Amino acid sequence: MTRWARWTAVVAIGAAIVTACQERLTSPAECPQLCPGGSPQEFDTVATATAGLDSSFPAAAEFASGGYVSRGGGTALLVSSGFAASEDRAVYRFAPRSDQIAVRDTFRTYAVDSAAITVTIVARDTLVGGLKLFVYRIPSGVDSTVSFTDLDPLLVPATLIDSIVVPDSVHKGSVGFTLTGADVGRVALAGADSTLAIAVRMTANAPTGIRVGSLASSTGSIFTTFVTVDVPDTGSLKKQTLTRATAFNTFVTQNPVVPVDSLLTVGGEPSSRALVRFGLSNAFLDSAKVVRATLELTPVRPIITLPGDPSILEVRPVVGDFGAKSPISGDTSRVRTDTLPAVQSDTIKIDVTPIVHLWQTARERPQSVFLRIAPEAATFARGVFFSTRSHGPDPTVLVAPRIRITYERSFPFENP
Repeated sequence: MTRWARWTAVVAIGAAIVTACQERLTSPAECPQLCPGGSPQEFDTVATATAGLDSSFPAAAEFASGGYVSRGGGTALLVSSGFAASEDRAVYRFAPRSDQIAVRDTFRTYAVDSAAITVTIVARDTLVGGLKLFVYRIPSGVDSTVSFTDLDPLLVPATLIDSIVVPDSVHKGSVGFTLTGADVGRVALAGADSTLAIAVRMTANAPTGIRVGSLASSTGSIFTTFVTVDVPDTGSLKKQTLTRATAFNTFVTQNPVVPVDSLLTVGGEPSSRALVRFGLSNAFLDSAKVVRATLELTPVRPIITLPGDPSILEVRPVVGDFGAKSPISGDTSRVRTDTLPAVQSDTIKIDVTPIVHLWQTARERPQSVFLRIAPEAATFARGVFFSTRSHGPDPTVLVAPRIRITYERSFPFENP
């Protein structure tokens, strides 16, 4: 081979090498032997909750440290009339009021001039007008054991203190009435430590409900008495205002939710939470790139909330799985929520991709989530879902809690 021929061959080989793998500043490198083969492919799978290990837990004294909320302990109380979700009455008991008042270091009697009671409306269906509240006097010994059947027969004309017509323009805030003259006798108290307790029911132009203030949110009812003190002079100390805030409150419902072992109850009063466990394999968590994960829950019956006052279904991963007392994560980036419409009949679908990513990166964390409805024990929403122990009307349709996962497999690289 001549020198010219050898030089031509070397140049040709060099050109082939550069062509096979060359770096371009304005486009990706081309290295066919090192590039992955094929295009990324997505796959779908459904992970059903671990059979028999999903349960619901209502609030109970032993769970108090876990944040469960008892009836009347939430940020609002329920009152309703003919509402499909529930029929409810609110109860307030005020702090005791003495029959004497201290003036210049001397306890003196007083005469009641007038009295007022105010109630705070937290939320209402603004499309339903004609709202009217009725306030009744009930026995002062009322406590958390009172039921609807105990209370409702007491709400009769003879115990009616007064009513409050709420203008349609008032969507929230304090409303009330003032009693004067002979009407003050409806809230008369006698004795050194007398207590007034009231119950609130409502009517409206259509079946509906309202949420009213509570002790937990510092919006409980207020009982104010305006008095004239028996003092010799006529100075400013003669007129006094005695204000008594709510000392106890609750509400009663005609059709309380009774949890069924084979179903998952979420919300209601007292608040119930559901613990759902999954069991994704380490092999899957190691090899899959999770693109999207959606938790699907099938309601047994429609979930009804107050129109214009949405409730929130929360999904929270647990830090450690100890059953009902499992501590929930405080990492807000892992908390997934869904706003419930006025009527939720279809399957609820909530994006839980960050939670599944957590299970991939922190294997010591249990694959368990808590379901709860906020605000707890203070909303009309009551969710009852199928569990792994129950079956829907169509045996061919999956109704147990499940996570629908879209994922990519590890990219197959070719040998260089």
